[in-house]
Amino acid sequence: MDRISLLPNSILCDILSYLPTKEAVSTSILSRRWRHVWKELQVLDIDDTTSRPGPGWEARFVSYVNAILARRNADFPIQKFRLSCYEYSESSLTILTWLDAVIGPYLQELYLCLDLVCEIDLPEAMLTSPSLKSLALKHGDYIDCYRRFPNVYLPSLKNLELDTLCVDPSKLLSGCPVLENLMLIVLNDPCGSYVYIPTIQMPRTLKSLIFEDNSTVDNGISHRVIDTPSLEYLYMKIIAKSKLQVSFSDFPNMVEAHLHIHHGRVEHVLWVPELLLALRETKLLALKHCATECLFNGVTSEFPEFPRLLNLELDVPCFNTDFLLNFLHNCHVLEGLVVHVLKSVVHCEYFHRIEFFVPAPPTMVSNCVTSHLKSFEFREYENSADEREFIEYLLQRGLVLKRVTIHLNSYLDQETKYDIVKELSAIPRGSTTCQLNFIDQNPVEHAATAAVKTQHHGPTALHSPAASSVGTPLVSRS
Repeated sequence: MDRISLLPNSILCDILSYLPTKEAVSTSILSRRWRHVWKELQVLDIDDTTSRPGPGWEARFVSYVNAILARRNADFPIQKFRLSCYEYSESSLTILTWLDAVIGPYLQELYLCLDLVCEIDLPEAMLTSPSLKSLALKHGDYIDCYRRFPNVYLPSLKNLELDTLCVDPSKLLSGCPVLENLMLIVLNDPCGSYVYIPTIQMPRTLKSLIFEDNSTVDNGISHRVIDTPSLEYLYMKIIAKSKLQVSFSDFPNMVEAHLHIHHGRVEHVLWVPELLLALRETKLLALKHCATECLFNGVTSEFPEFPRLLNLELDVPCFNTDFLLNFLHNCHVLEGLVVHVLKSVVHCEYFHRIEFFVPAPPTMVSNCVTSHLKSFEFREYENSADEREFIEYLLQRGLVLKRVTIHLNSYLDQETKYDIVKELSAIPRGSTTCQLNFIDQNPVEHAATAAVKTQHHGPTALHSPAASSVGTPLVSRS
């Protein structure tokens, strides 16, 4: 007998629990020793969405799941149950029967991704389970089947994923008194049906929140409440089709925040600068272009201070040196900066239509540039006067810079790209250890490398991203 077969069933089942149930059950044919091991599994992962071979697959799948549940050892209650399936019959009795079989006092994790042709009423025992710690309810491609929630009280639930169409999640959220991690995705049905959700209030106990909301409607006023003072992670993507009110607490424990705020008019999201102020203690901040635009066009006259911010990622509609210098002056210990300039026709046309409000930056060099900034990355560099000025500013005054990476815009021709490399490589650097890297989105011919053989201060490399994560150096000089 092989060594692994000598292990006790408890260890073998722990190993098998990392496999899909179909694969775990197939180990029963290995030998007599393995014939009944899978029956003691307390973790089931059942998925029919990956393969549906030919006519009758649904009936075979139903028979298969029924057999699994009937033949397993009842002395080992199910602790984790994951079900992803399609059901095209008009009755949901089969799925409800399966849920009744797995719901019990020992169930800790439940994951459902169902694509049904009919709605189902989730069992009340499932949504009042005292033992459940993690719950995921996800919709399939066909229809949202969780239209209504019965009475909800989940006293032990710490993790919740709710991804539904046209559902007001308020009742479910209010029944989770100790919830810590929430992924909430509220979308309108692409076919046109929707439910108006005037208010969504997040549980106060949250430490991590991923929130995507496309449920706001034209001419409606919606309210979102994020009064979560213990929050450490925030990812928020909101499409504001009309005026949206967002209330929030300060977040003194914030570590990482990502904001994607899409709006038709900036008047719909006047709360964005106040949200940035509430996020001032974060260590990582990522602002997508629509969120950044709120700082460009006069919504606020002051930049919030970020005393603990270590990493900043900014998508900007068009490059502006004053905007970046103002931001840097308020990021006292910043170590990493990423700037992505979105210069599509749509963004630039919109940007030039808005009135541009950016106060003049202080004349003194910011403390973070001279003492803390170690990494800078510029995406979609086009070598405008403002862009060159900012690169020169950082290279000359960044006394502890270790790496500057510049992604050359793919629309530039090869001659222009090598002129850019020559010009920027010649700028004196305040840090003797600074590595200047250029990323070319379009690989160049090696014969062209002679164009950049010029004297400069410090090491320089030109990379092509196709070869590896950092690219293959086509030019390297020190």
